[in-house]
Amino acid sequence: MIDIGKQVAHWRKSAEEDWLVAQDLVSQDKIRHGLFFAHLALEKTIKAHFCKATGELASKLHNLVRLSQKAGLQLSESQIDLLAEVNEFITSAIK
Repeated sequence: MIDIGKQVAHWRKSAEEDWLVAQDLVSQDKIRHGLFFAHLALEKTIKAHFCKATGELASKLHNLVRLSQKAGLQLSESQIDLLAEVNEFITSAIK
């Protein structure tokens, strides 16, 4: 049986760590690397919500917009646009 509480705690802790790394990298003018870790932090935060909301293991998606939809998050257009922009940055950075 899946312990959803542990899954949520795992994703939250990992997201917090990645967010701190993102902030540190940006403060060192390593913007591209900082944005990568910011994406990871956002993804893991959404995955924590997904687990809590659905009682299931997190989806393996990395697309923040699609992941948010699967998690049932009610986002404004500006929030969706921001997540889409972060997705686009990550997609173009890994090509």
